[in-house]
Amino acid sequence: MAVINRQFYQTWRGPGVNDQDSWLLVFNEETRRLQVRHEWGSSGYQGFDDYEIVEFLQQSGAAQTALIDQLFLVPVEA
Repeated sequence: MAVINRQFYQTWRGPGVNDQDSWLLVFNEETRRLQVRHEWGSSGYQGFDDYEIVEFLQQSGAAQTALIDQLFLVPVEA
């Protein structure tokens, strides 16, 4: 199973190196599905949630804005 992922947003929860949240656009070549994966971690725990694109974009926040910007905005240099 090949999975292609690209991080598009990251925030930090605390002072530790692993105290962070990351959002990735994930494509699973075997299932031919595109999803958003939210990975989180801190010194005591870590985990992830997978979201369908529509479900993710129905929420509002900085991660959703970052994904839309990455997918649809044309760079200023273009």
